[in-house]
Amino acid sequence: MKKNAIITFDYEVFLGQETGTIKNCVIRPTQRIIEVLKQNNAKAIFFVDATWLLFLKENFPADLQLVSEQLKDIIEIGSSVELHLHPQWLQAFRKGDKIVFGSFENYRLHSLNQEEILDLFRKSIELMESITSQKIRCFRAGGFCIEPFSQIKNAFETLGIKFDFSVAPGMLLTGGNEYDFDFSDAPNLPFYNFENDVKIPEPDGPFIEIPLSTYQNNPIYRLTNKLQLRLKKDRIFGDGKGIQEKSHYFLRSLSRRLSFSKAFLTIDKTYSVFFKYLLMAHFRRYGFLVIISHPKLVSKQSLANLSYIAKNFNTLNSRDLDKYLAT
Repeated sequence: MKKNAIITFDYEVFLGQETGTIKNCVIRPTQRIIEVLKQNNAKAIFFVDATWLLFLKENFPADLQLVSEQLKDIIEIGSSVELHLHPQWLQAFRKGDKIVFGSFENYRLHSLNQEEILDLFRKSIELMESITSQKIRCFRAGGFCIEPFSQIKNAFETLGIKFDFSVAPGMLLTGGNEYDFDFSDAPNLPFYNFENDVKIPEPDGPFIEIPLSTYQNNPIYRLTNKLQLRLKKDRIFGDGKGIQEKSHYFLRSLSRRLSFSKAFLTIDKTYSVFFKYLLMAHFRRYGFLVIISHPKLVSKQSLANLSYIAKNFNTLNSRDLDKYLAT
């Protein structure tokens, strides 16, 4: 009997120095993903950055049309389109054919007040549902910045969001920046109900957390994987650049590379043989996996990993969740 897996994709361009082109970061890699899913009769959940879509609507309507057609293709093959938000788009502006982020002050939803958060959720959901004709029920916070949930709870309640996919058990990023998060004390469960805090299970809570699958990473894993990717000359399809650490963070970054730490299970930047090893060594006893990917980071090795999951696991979309979680 096949194990269950939810393959999730954060559908977005780069959010740092250069967004990259929509064709190379989103349209073309997603088309390759769709082909693999179709070949294997598999499904996935695409978390679409709706704040980006709102920006396209005002500044690049032709690009929004391209995205809209692809989102309909995703629905057509049996996959799902759900909500993802990166509020830094509120500070973005068009400069010729380029996109410039004026500030990252709005990186977290929590930089907005509750009324502004609700308004952003509402506008985003209205646009997404007008494209897909399907009810939005799932959410992933940009940069996993879901805490404190109390500031977002009203939007969940008002707009009918039931499932959250923002928690990565055991992972943390604490550099004193606006994109920090800390899930070091999150429960390592396949899913659980919650109410006021995404890290505290509440049996009667109205919301359901479906955390990412994570494993204990180490320097040998990192080095082996990196060397194999270089030997394969594996390159991502995306042509943008994200937020890069400043030079005075070099030692901190080096320390992380040499440390034992949690990492999420991803098909991106992962050598295919190493990916299979991770599944066997760390997830063999798991009956349920949640995998993350980004079309902008997809490469040939990523597609090989996707094909392996699609062939060997029973994959779920968001419409399968109620039935699956009830069993």
